Formats: sequence, structure tokens, C-alpha cells
Amino acid sequence: MKRKTWIFAIILLLAACSSEPKSTDTKEEPAQKTAESSPTEKNEEVKEEPVNEEVTSIEEEGTYIGMIDNNSIEVEAAGETLVLRLTDEVRNAVESLNDGAKVNIVYKKNDEGQWVLEKITEKSAPEAAPSKKLTYIVDGTSIEEDAVLTESELNYHFYKLPDFEFTAEEPRKDLLFATKFAETFVRIEPLSEESSIDDLKEWANDELEAVGEVSEVNGKEVAGPAFEKTSLFITASKDSYKKYIVIQDLSNGDQVKYTVNLPEHKNAAKWEQAIWAMLSTLQTK
Repeated sequence: MKRKTWIFAIILLLAACSSEPKSTDTKEEPAQKTAESSPTEKNEEVKEEPVNEEVTSIEEEGTYIGMIDNNSIEVEAAGETLVLRLTDEVRNAVESLNDGAKVNIVYKKNDEGQWVLEKITEKSAPEAAPSKKLTYIVDGTSIEEDAVLTESELNYHFYKLPDFEFTAEEPRKDLLFATKFAETFVRIEPLSEESSIDDLKEWANDELEAVGEVSEVNGKEVAGPAFEKTSLFITASKDSYKKYIVIQDLSNGDQVKYTVNLPEHKNAAKWEQAIWAMLSTLQTK
């Protein structure tokens, strides 16, 4: 009987040992592993790291200034001068542009921090109306007349009043004159970029000195707001003859020279103001 009791005690002891918790070392090891990033978690961490944002293209309107060298151009846009690198895709489009052209551009920054031109197109000028009314004042009286759109082969247009005719005169010059008195006229000469304004001023003074004393006058007061910006506005007169030579600065940066002849005539005052009204509409392409 004692033997059976002893055996039973041993069985209980073994059962108790097997039910004891596993060692602390064995339990904590999985916890340590869970503290480390699993391969999946590591991939997620990599995805969450800041990455370089995709460089977006910028689209703006501007004015083409010109080539800097074979690989870059300057464009005035957003109130500043942009230097844009060229790619082969846009090179032909750039070569067809004239300096001062209004353009639409698309550009972005490359990995080296340079602005790269992606696309450039010249803005088409709004189509001019075939006619418009011109208003001018003669001796305090306001006159309103219909004028027709007139285009020159020298790449400009203006609106012509019915008392005048228009014709090409000589290379790079046109003539606008009164139909009933051709001695009243204005010679129109678009100036090239190579023109020397200093030389033109000197020649203009010499030409007017042959008429009489040369005076510089305020273009806006004489010819209207369109002549507020002029590089030259001078006049001379004698007896029954008056002459002006003007170099007007157009809003697009182009310059045009006008030589206005005004001999005495009963319509001289009207025709003078009509001439200024017509020239105020002149725009180069």
C-alpha cells in the first residue's frame, strides 16, 4: 500500500512540473522579434519616406526677348526675365520667332536646377476689324468718320480715313497723302533694329533746318495719347509750310518714323489732325 502511495506522489509531482510556465527567456524572445521591423513593415517604411515630388510644368504668357546663345533664350514673363534652356524639340519653333513676339511658353526645372523650355508658340494677334470710327478735334469741333483697315507690305496696318490715299513709295517706306492735295502727306518708315536713333535724329534736324528753326514739341499734346512715347518729335515751319519728323515707340517695342508735310491749304488744320488720328491706330505685326 505504501508503495502505491509513493508512486502516486511521484506522478503528481511530475504533473505539477509539466504545468509550470516556460522560462522567461523563451517567452521574451518572440517579443524581441516583434519589436524589429518585418520585411513587409520595412517595405512600408521605405514607401513612407519623403520622395522627390514630380516636377510640374509651368505655363505662362510672355514676350520673347531673343537668343542668348545656341542653347538658351530669354523670355520676359511674370514680371521677370527667364533664361530657358532649349531642347531639340523646340529649337525650330524658337528660330522662327522675331524678337519682341508675344508667346505662350511651357517650361519646368530639370535635375540640375535649370529651367528648360518644353513648348513655345507665338500668340496670334486678335483679328483687326475691317473698319472703325475715328474721332479727332479741329478748332474745338469733334469730327467722327469711318476709317477702313489698310495693310502695308511692310508688316503693319492702320485705319485710313476717306480723304486719303495710301501707296508704297520706295524700299521700306510708304506714302499716305490727301486725295485732293497730294502735297499734304506723311511718309511712313518702319525702323529696323539696326537703325541708329542718334543718326536719325541728326539727319532729321538737318532736314528740318532747311525749312526753318527746329523745335522739339510734346507729342501727346500735339498728336494725342498714342504719341506719349516718342524718341523724337520735332517740327519746323516757314511762311505757309510746316513739317514734322517723328519717331514713335510702339507698345510692342517697334519704332516707326513719320515725316509729315503740311503745306498751306484751307483743309490743312483738318488734315493734320486726321493724319495723327490715323497714325495713332498703326500697329506692326
